[in-house]
Amino acid sequence: MLKGWLSILFLIMTIQAGKAQDRSIQDRAPLYVGAKVHYGTILPHYEELKEISQQKIWGFQLDFSKLFISQKAWSNCNCYSRIGLSFNYFDYRNPQVLGHSYNILLFFEPYLNFNSRFRTSIRAGMGLNYLDQVFDEVINPENLYYSSPISGILVLNLNLNYLVQEKYQLNMGLHYNHISNGGLKLPNKGMNFPTLSAGLDYIIHPTTLVSQKKQPGLKSKSLHYYTRLFWSIRTVNADENYDENKKLMIGLEGGVIKGITNINGILLGMELSYDGSYREMSNRVMENYSPFIVSLHAGHAFVIGRFSFTQQMAYYAFRDYPSTSKSFFQRYGIFYNFGKLISLGFSMKAHGHVAEHMDVRIGVEF
Repeated sequence: MLKGWLSILFLIMTIQAGKAQDRSIQDRAPLYVGAKVHYGTILPHYEELKEISQQKIWGFQLDFSKLFISQKAWSNCNCYSRIGLSFNYFDYRNPQVLGHSYNILLFFEPYLNFNSRFRTSIRAGMGLNYLDQVFDEVINPENLYYSSPISGILVLNLNLNYLVQEKYQLNMGLHYNHISNGGLKLPNKGMNFPTLSAGLDYIIHPTTLVSQKKQPGLKSKSLHYYTRLFWSIRTVNADENYDENKKLMIGLEGGVIKGITNINGILLGMELSYDGSYREMSNRVMENYSPFIVSLHAGHAFVIGRFSFTQQMAYYAFRDYPSTSKSFFQRYGIFYNFGKLISLGFSMKAHGHVAEHMDVRIGVEF
């Protein structure tokens, strides 16, 4: 499933840009090679996690990226953007319990301004993470953050860049990092750790950036409707009577977005889903709880060209299976529109700081 999500992000970030490039322009596009150091802390969202999260953490990052500068690439987000690979190492300063992590991720980084030496950018990315110390009920029972050596990582960064010379760029960043296996193996409380970074980029084929014609955004449309099919695999843990089991979760969502500005809108929607893991757990306790869930959503949509980032607060209108989770949850999504109709992406469902699962979504926008 994680490989599937990574493949989807790769498609989202590259397939349209790959088709769209004017070779005579893009062959001269700047290439970036960069390095950063990180310093940060872990946010323990449960009392039992505080004891193992006391130390400050540090990390190291290498980046390889390309700045897309053609008119067609610009029209994807009304901005200049970098797409690339990032390699990261983090030391959680608790080697016996939390260990270290090594990850590789794909990122998309649009520049919010580019007309001076100071350039602000936002980076969103996801990838795969290798963790060398995970939960084990015998030898490592304290680590409730993650239980899979291979997990996913999501990042969101705000970066301040300063062009020192034509080929050198200093940068400072504020990062929010999230590690989770998407609920494929439990326990999976997920780790959230913000970091500060400082680094240097070397620019190959530097060029002067000038504004291009902006494409119409959300505000040019009265209402923006969407419907999407989504699915995921949920894990039901083994116990003394049953083996571990994986069950399908599938559902349908629909909603509407009203543009407030060309890149910001308010969102209203609902979801209907069938969760096979609820059916499995009901059978284990010899009950007949319904596996269906209905939820109502409200939130914000951030739309840059073909890319959409959504943040929603949702209310369980119907959930028969008893749970310790609250009546509300959050959903975060990233989507890419192919043409004028089809969208593809993924979303993450969370209760507070705890990620419940991730899913793949394909839909129609109209």
